[in-house]
Amino acid sequence: MEQKNIAEILLNYELGISSAEENQLIESWYEAQQAVEWELDSATKEDRKNAILLQIQQQLDAKPASRRSLYKRAAWISAAAAVLLIAFALLFIPRGQSHRDTLAVIDQFKPGQVKAILKLEDGSSIALNGGKSGVKIVNGTAVYLDGSPISDMELQSRELTVEVPRGGQYQVNLPDGSKVWLNAASTLSYPMQFSAAKREVSLTGEAYFEVSKNPHKPFIVKSRNQEVQVLGTTFNINSYDNHEFVETTLLEGSVNVNQRLLVPGQRSLISKTSIQILPANIEAATAWKKGYFLFDNERLGAILATLSRWYNVDFEYEDSATQQLVFWGSIDKNQSLTRTLTFLESTGQLNFNYRNGKIVVQKK
Repeated sequence: MEQKNIAEILLNYELGISSAEENQLIESWYEAQQAVEWELDSATKEDRKNAILLQIQQQLDAKPASRRSLYKRAAWISAAAAVLLIAFALLFIPRGQSHRDTLAVIDQFKPGQVKAILKLEDGSSIALNGGKSGVKIVNGTAVYLDGSPISDMELQSRELTVEVPRGGQYQVNLPDGSKVWLNAASTLSYPMQFSAAKREVSLTGEAYFEVSKNPHKPFIVKSRNQEVQVLGTTFNINSYDNHEFVETTLLEGSVNVNQRLLVPGQRSLISKTSIQILPANIEAATAWKKGYFLFDNERLGAILATLSRWYNVDFEYEDSATQQLVFWGSIDKNQSLTRTLTFLESTGQLNFNYRNGKIVVQKK
């Protein structure tokens, strides 16, 4: 692969617009680099790094503006950042045998899958079929989205809870037709039938909502430190316990968050003592639902917490200050953990090793 073309081809590959021939070239070339031990001298590394940076900057400068340039440019820059990570990983990471062995062990942690547990009011639980993408309510009982039964017996429960473990995701269609996509390590509780006055659900973790409009029956989401009220809209709530704030991002419609109004393109950040209304990065907030993660000047601690939930793996820091390092870029949710961590290592700031069932984070 000629160096003068690599940035453009990698950028197209990351954006999903590369040709089949380019896809094969990238993937075969990447695998070839994984299989050999080699190094570049410092001068060569710097030359290649500068060439890639220059080509990506030229592509950014040539990208036409649009009315919604703020969000589009953020997405475009994030894609370019991901290209840099890929390029650095391919060009600059020496791969000795010991490091390859470490990466092979880490590769036991696989990307998340469609899976969840359905809990009933009497305390019983059912492992939901991973081959089914979600559940819904039909004629007063819970079934899979394709209409097939969840259990041999009709489910009798006034309250249902769908619990998604680490390494999972799941869709729930509520009794009113509203749709909810649950991220890893998240739980949604809701009644088998909504009351005549309101539609109320409880959330822990993260979920993306598409709420059916009903002006006579408000939709209420209760989560840590907040209550969201809507009539019909699309929004994302991130309420993981390890986050300092509960973050609600509005895509369409309008919502009241603890009696504060949000309009599309805004997000609220709520703690026990404060509430902030800020502009939102829609792509970053909802990327997880679309099959990737987009980190916009995100602390390493938050990035690895996301990876921990998705790959069902624990990270350990040799120096807690390392969690404050900031990164940006996009990561395909379905790629191997090894490749994801290699991208982070390629920044030259981190090393990852495996010890006692955990991945140890070391600052260079």
